[in-house]
Amino acid sequence: MAFSNNKKIVLIGDTGLLSKELNESLKKQNIFFIKLSITRKDNVKTKKELYKILKKNLNLKNSYILINCLASLKPKNKSDYYINEQLPQDLLTYPTKDSCILIQFSSNNIFINQLKDKYSIQKKKAEAKIIETKNGKYKLIRLPLLLPKKDFYKESIPKQFRLLMRFIDIPYISFVPPSRNIYKPIKIKEVVDFTLSKINNFEKNEKNEIINMNGNKEMNLLEISKLLLSNNKKRRNNIFFQIPFPWKVLDFFIYKFPSILNLLEKNTTLQQLLFIKR
Repeated sequence: MAFSNNKKIVLIGDTGLLSKELNESLKKQNIFFIKLSITRKDNVKTKKELYKILKKNLNLKNSYILINCLASLKPKNKSDYYINEQLPQDLLTYPTKDSCILIQFSSNNIFINQLKDKYSIQKKKAEAKIIETKNGKYKLIRLPLLLPKKDFYKESIPKQFRLLMRFIDIPYISFVPPSRNIYKPIKIKEVVDFTLSKINNFEKNEKNEIINMNGNKEMNLLEISKLLLSNNKKRRNNIFFQIPFPWKVLDFFIYKFPSILNLLEKNTTLQQLLFIKR
């Protein structure tokens, strides 16, 4: 890919699946970029603290494309809240020579009213703040479940798959947890290639965009489990056993006691018990 843009690329975040793949792809294509690591240890929870880190690493006389990969999937404190909801807008308004261009990754969860967990709600609010920012330049990319391009290794399993892998990454029999969720997952490489193509074409198209990405195929948790282990020589011949669940009983109690539904909608793990198309 030919890259022609006068703006310097800044990759923010380096621990997630997406940031790692972007980092690897930028290096392979010999595209110069600055990697800016902001972790839980930094405990960033205000614009002032964020800008202090940016000023230390970036020159205000330059122009930047900021690729924000920071997210807290299970927010617990003020820093997590800030990173998910407010930080994207603060990146967008960072005062440099020419206003920053922000590539912000969001989630297709924002479309689903049943999802009332903190992460989904914060992502929705973050989008609203970005869109309402006057003179802000951005590409807002909404993503579904991301599938890695390589086999999983226990030391580098993405957070969103760790619980599932405890059930399926065992000898001979993989136990698939009960779930009624339907996904349209997408391969991480497709997202990375698309993102870099957007960067490459910024000079031709600097219009703000909101982009919804999805995979081509609907998949349930059983199909995703088989796919995750398909290239694992030790596990690909496993027998997959889907743990049964009394769905009619659950639906009866949800009907009789609506508070149960509220509990399931707010918990990212218990959401699997609801019929949701993501």
